[in-house]
Amino acid sequence: MPDAGRALLTGTGKDFIKRVGDEIIRDAVYGVLCGENLRMQTEFMTRSRLSQLSASLIALYVRGKLEVPGFGEGLAQLAARQLRVAKKADAAETWPAQWFIGLTGKAAQNVLKGDEAELVKYVDRYTETLDATVLHAEETFGRSQCRFGFENGKTKSDVVEMSWRDLLQLATAIGSQTLTIRGSEKSMYGKLFERLILGSVLSILGFRRVEKPAVDREGVFWLSDGSGSREADATLLYKPGHLVRFDIGFIGPGNPEISKDKLSRFSAEHNILGKRTYTKTIIVVDRLPKTAKTELAAAGIGAGIVQMGMAYWPRNLAVELSKITSVAYSIQRMGDDRIREHLRANLEKIALTEFLGGVNLEATDEGDQPA
Repeated sequence: MPDAGRALLTGTGKDFIKRVGDEIIRDAVYGVLCGENLRMQTEFMTRSRLSQLSASLIALYVRGKLEVPGFGEGLAQLAARQLRVAKKADAAETWPAQWFIGLTGKAAQNVLKGDEAELVKYVDRYTETLDATVLHAEETFGRSQCRFGFENGKTKSDVVEMSWRDLLQLATAIGSQTLTIRGSEKSMYGKLFERLILGSVLSILGFRRVEKPAVDREGVFWLSDGSGSREADATLLYKPGHLVRFDIGFIGPGNPEISKDKLSRFSAEHNILGKRTYTKTIIVVDRLPKTAKTELAAAGIGAGIVQMGMAYWPRNLAVELSKITSVAYSIQRMGDDRIREHLRANLEKIALTEFLGGVNLEATDEGDQPA
């Protein structure tokens, strides 16, 4: 895999911001704070990544044709060999090999089940199917007369002949790549933007981020706290011994049970650093269903629910928070025009990379369906 492609499969949260661009990420966070759909914000980041990876796969294939005798005919066996020796956690080594034999990570688990004998049988069947498909394409459309190469501005590279086999193997890889990346990015964006959005909104409300959980401080928050029975996405210590735990999920109205399930994950009291604390919960979701079941469940345990689909929802979050902390936040009283300016101006002051410390993007294939 060319270095440009490998860089798109690995890295940390901070690397992701550097690659995509700080302003693009900041604009996406700002859009979500104003009530816009996160999926709309991230779709074009995904499109860009898919296009760049597709270009890298094409470059890989052409280089293989130039440098490896019989590359096109032996590609399935080369991919199988790489899968046998590569570390399973190394996406840059395993994913391209899987893609060229029509697999994603999850498909490989379900089809091969970690059995090398199953890999041998699968590659044999894949090759037979590809042979039949190549023959059908030639009979239906005629023989391929495609020639392909690159020009770097100074000299032309060698040009390779691209047969139907070559073109179909590339199409197979790009299709499998799309399923993998869409599945993994759904998880990756959730992991990143949960922290970016909660970190940003709590900072805008005037709280200060700290690295580690604490019980004797005031007006501070930390991200991804696993000190209770279930990890919270953010925890706010508004006064010593008094916490608000936040759980955020990009969940639409078609998933009411998930929202209700979130409400059952937090207890009113638990220990942090061996000390008993009083805890309240605020659930942040995309949008709730029209029925009132989730709101009633929240009221039953004294939890608050905030919908990110509502325009300028940080104002609603401030209202819910004020009920708990008995503090009035200036954002509660702002009109739409003023709050837009307030969110933008304060977001510009925040170092977003600070919220992503330790977040690793060695993503796993979370699903084969597009996000």
